[in-house]
Amino acid sequence: MASGSLWRRLHHCLPPIVRWPLKAAFVALVVLLALYPRLDLLAANLRHWSDLNALIDPHDPRLAALEREVEARAAESDSDAKLHAHVERVVYRAIPYAFDWETWGVMDYLPTLSQVLDQGREDCDGRAVVAASLLRRMGCDAGLATDLKHVWVVTPTGELMGPGAGAKTMIADETGTRVVLSADTLANLGRGLAFGIAVFPLQRELLIVLALWLALLHPWSNAWRRWVGGGLLLAALLLLRAAGASTDALAHSPALLWGGVGVALVGVLVVALRRRGARESRPGAPCAEGGRSTCGPSSPRTQLP
Repeated sequence: MASGSLWRRLHHCLPPIVRWPLKAAFVALVVLLALYPRLDLLAANLRHWSDLNALIDPHDPRLAALEREVEARAAESDSDAKLHAHVERVVYRAIPYAFDWETWGVMDYLPTLSQVLDQGREDCDGRAVVAASLLRRMGCDAGLATDLKHVWVVTPTGELMGPGAGAKTMIADETGTRVVLSADTLANLGRGLAFGIAVFPLQRELLIVLALWLALLHPWSNAWRRWVGGGLLLAALLLLRAAGASTDALAHSPALLWGGVGVALVGVLVVALRRRGARESRPGAPCAEGGRSTCGPSSPRTQLP
């Protein structure tokens, strides 16, 4: 087949320093399209994260009904904590929870207040935007905070909308947006990634695993390495998903999570490592049309594709 011949020419004629960037670009493209099939939302998401305060709009007239409901509930409230609890209940009722891939079709999207109210459903970040806007409309100072896994609301007198378990990485109040980088940031990234793998649609994750498997394959590798390694990569994904999402820890079952990481590493090595001398026993594709292969013989040692 022409595609098989092209695949062999790619490996027979291009040095690793050229071949690997091409493979990395292929995997990156698949990952991008699996996570963000709508690239316009990716650009908007980056803009929104750069200025969290721009998402909050206390002047939207559609907040009036929510404000009246909070005021009716909080008529006899004598503390900010009780007011926060009423705001939480009203927002949770008005904005049902939905993952971003269910609402927007992408891995993550931080919406404006108007977009949340238009959709009528959102995840933690959209709900936090509504709650912060509602509090500002009622004369309270309110902003957003995130630990890269969860987004909630901060005020001078307390936090609401389920404060995250991790250290704050970004904090936005009426004075602006602050980014706090520390050792906790890596922990936050790990928790966010583990959560995302556990809940993201399986079919999209399978596309990413397939792309990685194809990039690691070499036309002169053993068939058993290809299929055993591919099976290990699939098993690793299932273990990572089975580890489960956790609100306050790395995963519901850390043992399954780390087991999945280990199986993934073994799978990569099984697929990628090969005996360089094995290719001399198979017919090579000429590197130049009508000419001999320019790839000379090599010693039988292990290398990556």
